Amino acid sequence: MIEEPSPPYQAPRHRTVIIELDGLLRQVPAEYHSNGTLAGRMVTVRAFHAESRFGECPYAVPMALHRPTARTDPRLIVIDNLGERWVMGFTIQYQQLNYRITSFHSTAGA
Repeated sequence: MIEEPSPPYQAPRHRTVIIELDGLLRQVPAEYHSNGTLAGRMVTVRAFHAESRFGECPYAVPMALHRPTARTDPRLIVIDNLGERWVMGFTIQYQQLNYRITSFHSTAGA
């Protein structure tokens, strides 16, 4: 059996995405991952506030974005600076608790 060589590692590529939450529209830096555990996904900087049934997350959290499918609700789709479409992900895990992104974090840039 012949093993295929692994593709060379490529560093995440910097992008920006326009996100609207609660009537606020912000340009948020993000990184696209072409390989590794996040391959095909994009992750923003820590710019969001999140809550769980146990309370608020003590830190700003990132948002994970993925590619839309035919069944994706169009209200969840955002466009990056290259014109590519992404779906906002609202669930984040911090210290083994699941949180839901609810708004921009108060310490995030305006």
